Amino acid sequence: MLYQELLDSCKKRFEDFFKNTVIFENQFSWSDYNERLYELMFSTNSYDKFRTVKELKDSVPELKELCKKCGSFFLPQRNKSIPKYDVILGKQHEEAMMDFLSYKLKTTVIRADLENRSLPDCKVLKRDGSVAAYFEVKFHGAPFVSAINLTGRYCYEGSATLDYKKIEKQLKLIEEGLDAPVFYVHWLEYPCLKGVFFETSDQVAEYIKGQHEVFEREKRAGDDQKSSKSVYLKKMYSPLLKMKRFEDFLLVLSELMEE
Repeated sequence: MLYQELLDSCKKRFEDFFKNTVIFENQFSWSDYNERLYELMFSTNSYDKFRTVKELKDSVPELKELCKKCGSFFLPQRNKSIPKYDVILGKQHEEAMMDFLSYKLKTTVIRADLENRSLPDCKVLKRDGSVAAYFEVKFHGAPFVSAINLTGRYCYEGSATLDYKKIEKQLKLIEEGLDAPVFYVHWLEYPCLKGVFFETSDQVAEYIKGQHEVFEREKRAGDDQKSSKSVYLKKMYSPLLKMKRFEDFLLVLSELMEE
């Protein structure tokens, strides 16, 4: 599986980065158990016949214990946010993704937001140096455990967030004529569901127009250390089951590089 390849490629990076940090017991690992959950929660799941957490626990009894551990670990963490650490952590995942895609596509993948902070994080270059695609990396290492109570969606499906105001700025740039397609890449590393999933800017724009599942989180202690322009409280929760797989993303990028 491509996601396991990604984890293998950045294993040393994350072991070094998190060596003095307590992380969840199975974070940045992949097992047959996770493959089974990926199948049930994503591959064979649909909004027409959506699997609730209870149904998943009935199908995979071990999930009951995992959910307990997940809640105990992540619920106390949600109001902690250290801006400097968050930025460094985010760059670790962006760099890991850029390195991996550069290797798989045999091309150059670099940061795009150094030119304009409103641009998506990264860009994939064609062999002639022009831009094949832009993508924004969103790493989600902690599921929104209380999602069902606050948004009406289950944690494994409704935790992939985008910063509403930031995305609005990016969509405006796209409308004004950005020189390549834009994708939003969600890297999920929950105790249960793991993988990389993506959606197009058109999908995100359509979702925003419908004002779906916009949630304004509470301020956290770390927000006071940021400039007001850098604090995004308004979140949108992208629909996981409308996204496509990591393998599909690699295929799309390969095709765009040939255009």
